[in-house]
Amino acid sequence: MHTISKFTHIAALVCGGLLLAATPARAQTYPAKPVRVVVPFPAGGIVDILARAVTEKIATNWGSPIIIDAKPGAGALIGTEAVASAAPDGYTFLVATITGSVGPLINPQFKYDLRKDFVAVGMFATAPNIAVVPPSLAASTMAELVDMAKKNPGKLNYAHSGAGSTNHLPVEFLKVSRGLNIVPVAYKGQPPAITDVLGGQVQLFIGAPALLVPHVKAGKLKAIAVTSTKRLDDVPTVPTLTEGGFGDVLGGSGWFGLVAPVGTPPAIVKRFNDEINTALKSPEVIERLRKAYAFAEGGTPEEFSKFLNDEGTRWTKLVKDANIKLD
Repeated sequence: MHTISKFTHIAALVCGGLLLAATPARAQTYPAKPVRVVVPFPAGGIVDILARAVTEKIATNWGSPIIIDAKPGAGALIGTEAVASAAPDGYTFLVATITGSVGPLINPQFKYDLRKDFVAVGMFATAPNIAVVPPSLAASTMAELVDMAKKNPGKLNYAHSGAGSTNHLPVEFLKVSRGLNIVPVAYKGQPPAITDVLGGQVQLFIGAPALLVPHVKAGKLKAIAVTSTKRLDDVPTVPTLTEGGFGDVLGGSGWFGLVAPVGTPPAIVKRFNDEINTALKSPEVIERLRKAYAFAEGGTPEEFSKFLNDEGTRWTKLVKDANIKLD
């Protein structure tokens, strides 16, 4: 019995060593088949565009395809659920956005938490928005708009394309932090919201530069701030929120990163993260992001994990303070 037990123990150690060694070896031969990256929003949108800019470069570097799989619907829930339930083998990833952080806080059906149900791989981009008002409005800066709102409680309104969006959260934060009463008006997407700002029915909108910059350049809308930490090349005279004294305002810029199902091998997570950071150094990728009004980010899985935890904390507080609910 002693001899058998000793043999079993040795065999277990050998097998355990082989298992431990398998992970690095697996990462070295990875990928052995096409990788799928799920975008939980419609094809052709900003999330799809940015994801393709980065993953196409990674696929070229690998010499192995990465398939972008658009699974929109239910406020990103459908795509998120597809990845959460996928095998954690390193061949399925999700493009995570601010929607994934806020969704569980305002939608009872959104049962997946980016902090708990996924493994952070890495952030790859941020994309600012622009705050615009009708040219007829007697406010040319964010400070003037806030002052106007304070003097006229309940008389100004703002457009947004859905609870928890990057054109909803910053105004709600502004309202809570500055004690403002600005009335929200919900739209099904940014285009109809922009139409009403152009027509003067709505006094404020924080939206995508790609949709708003042409109207700003044509003089049909007045830009009062950009939500990034640096100005945009296409509208260099428009100050940042920080320059205007509103650097504390949260949620005005979108962020984009990759997460994987819990249990994905750490060596593969690191490999994919390394590839993201390599791709983001490419002038070609940087230019593609710039054309989409986005900035390359990068960083480690640990840094992205901390970011996701911080996001969850800040949005939990705002959702409670502003009583934000699903439209």
